[in-house]
Amino acid sequence: MNIILEFDGVTADQQEAWYAAHSAATQAVGWSKLDSATFWRLMRTKGRQADLLPAARPVKLAEYWTKFDQLVESDEWVGKLTVDEDCSATLMALTRHGELRLVTLGSNLEARQKFLAKHGLTRFFKQFERLDADPRRRPAELKLLAKSSPRTIMVSASDALVRSAGSAELVTVGISTGSCTGPRLHQAGAGVVYRELAELAQSLQNG
Repeated sequence: MNIILEFDGVTADQQEAWYAAHSAATQAVGWSKLDSATFWRLMRTKGRQADLLPAARPVKLAEYWTKFDQLVESDEWVGKLTVDEDCSATLMALTRHGELRLVTLGSNLEARQKFLAKHGLTRFFKQFERLDADPRRRPAELKLLAKSSPRTIMVSASDALVRSAGSAELVTVGISTGSCTGPRLHQAGAGVVYRELAELAQSLQNG
């Protein structure tokens, strides 16, 4: 069996890094930042449609998102991502059920590879690929990753990747501790949603 994992939100925790990027981006555009809990709640429930700069004009919002996107893909901010202390044990448990492959929608693959090496996680993955920025091309890429096994599970924390996996006709599992809530993942097409990756590992163990 193939198990394709999303790096962002599944293998690595985004919350601290994204809030740091939000704080820096609001400062750069001259706006007040939201508190951490409010920022993360709005991002998880509404994504890029969230009102992160209350009463800001569209041009200011565009400036904010440009800065935010630059920050979260920089080497420094990718380095601010964190991993659960049980991540290695969870990934080891998953390898008992199939080969692990890793994907990201982010642009800075090299920084993510360094992050994996820093935390001793590289050894668990057969390959690590950056998917195309154009969502129309992602289903074909996912099908190619799944080609080596007739049984493939896509594990994602983002609704965008869940939709792409659905278009690729893959069984899709959502992880709701990332940038999307469980309802958003279900709405995007996830067949089942777990709160964290360890719950999926336990479910597979239980058959």
